[in-house]
This record gives sequence, structure tokens and C-alpha cells, in this order.
Amino acid sequence: MRRLFTTLIILSFALAAEAQEVIRVLAIGNSFSQDMVEQNLHEIGRDEGTTIIIGNLYIGGCTLQKHLKNIRGNKSAYSYRKIGTDGKRVVTKNYSISRALTDEAWDYIMVQQQSGLSGIYASYGRYLPEIMKYLRENAPQSAKYIILQPWAYQGDSDHAQFAIYNHDQMAMYKSITKSVKRIFTDSRYGFHAVIPAGTAIQNGRTSRLGDHLTRDGYHLHKGIGRYIGACTMCEVLLGRQLKASGYAPSSVSREDAALARRAAHVAVVKPWRVTKIK
Repeated sequence: MRRLFTTLIILSFALAAEAQEVIRVLAIGNSFSQDMVEQNLHEIGRDEGTTIIIGNLYIGGCTLQKHLKNIRGNKSAYSYRKIGTDGKRVVTKNYSISRALTDEAWDYIMVQQQSGLSGIYASYGRYLPEIMKYLRENAPQSAKYIILQPWAYQGDSDHAQFAIYNHDQMAMYKSITKSVKRIFTDSRYGFHAVIPAGTAIQNGRTSRLGDHLTRDGYHLHKGIGRYIGACTMCEVLLGRQLKASGYAPSSVSREDAALARRAAHVAVVKPWRVTKIK
């Protein structure tokens, strides 16, 4: 009887795991995609009843121009960071885009421009059409494409590219949203969704959290900043608002987590303008 009871328990867990929704997302990015997908996203998804399998093709500071160069040369130039069903992160060096595209039956593929160039519309048009053509010809046919809207730098950031925007955070934010919106709404690219991380972070900056959501003036703070980013992405992937009191990393207080989820949700609803968060 005890053996039968144990078998039934194991079977019930197996059936529950099998029934859980699985979403597979691949990011072709850089350190900003690292901030978005390599921490919290899998955990938030699991808490919401969804297993999120994540792949991140990483080169620090990588531009669309460099991604295209790597595609043309089929270069194994990436660090491939993968988070599987068990939530563990495995890093494989010397990976190519072509290899990653066939590693999973990806549901979503995210692309992005390098942060400093994200507000310059012309920096997309020279490279993105060929990148998207390649992806559609080589990725799973069922894959949907999403574009990341990066965040503006912290007001006192010393990043060299901040000078492009006259060291003005709102000028950078507006340039990014304007450029990404033009790309997202252009039917030639066929993007399914935008990840409005830039607006979510800007929303968070209007709250008592203030302009301290990065760790160095441009990369997201490892606690609250990355959590806002992951909440934003998870809500877009799931297509619904996150639970009012769900997963948050131990470094983020319950009160700050609630602000983060609020900033993310309002950004998903209103991706192109800032909303004051209380």
C-alpha cells in the first residue's frame, strides 16, 4: 500500500510537470539581454505556472552590425547561456547563431540594438532587414519575433555614448522609444511584440526607487533593476498581468517588488510613454 501511495504521488507530480506550459525564448543580444533574461525570468515564469526555457547569445556591447557580420560568416563568436527546465544556467563558448536557432523549437526570438545606438533609427535600417530575413529562413517556422526597447542611462552615467544624447536621460529615452516604435510598427519586419524595458525602468525611476536602478550607470542593478526587466519580459511572454504577490529575489523587499511589478505592468499597457508610479 505504501509503495502504491508513493507511486501515485510521483505520477501526480510527473503529470503536473507535463501539463505545465512551456515557453522557449532565444535572445540575440549583449549585456543588456543578459540583464533581461539570465536571472529572475525563469523563476517568475515557474511561479506563474509556466516553464521558460531561455537561450542568450551573448557578446558584450554587440551591435546589429556585428550580429550581421557573424551571420554572414557563420562565426562561432558567442557565449551561449542556456537555462533549461531545471532552472540551471549552462554556458557554452564558441557558439554560432545558426547552431542556436536549431537548439530548441523556439517560440520567441528577441533581437536588439546596442544600448548607445538604440535611439538612432538609422542604425537599425542598415542591418536589421538582412538579419530578419536570415532568421525567418533558418529559425523554427513557428517562432515569433520580439524586439527589446532598452532603457536610458542613469542621469549621472559616465558611459561614452551618453554624449550622443547630450547626457540627458529623457532625451535618450525619447529617442529610444521613437526609434523602436518605428521599427516595431513597420510591417516589413513583422515583430510580434515589443519588450518595453526602457519604459518600465523609466516608470520605476518616477517612484521612491529613484534614479538608482543601474549598477554602473547603464547596466541594470542586480537586484531591483533586473527584477523590473524580468517582470516586464515575463508579462509580455505570458500575455497577462503577473500575480500581485509573486516571486521576487531575496535581495528585493516585498514593497519594492510590488513597485517593480507595477512599473512593468503599466509599461506593457503603455509602452511608449512614462507613467508615474506610486
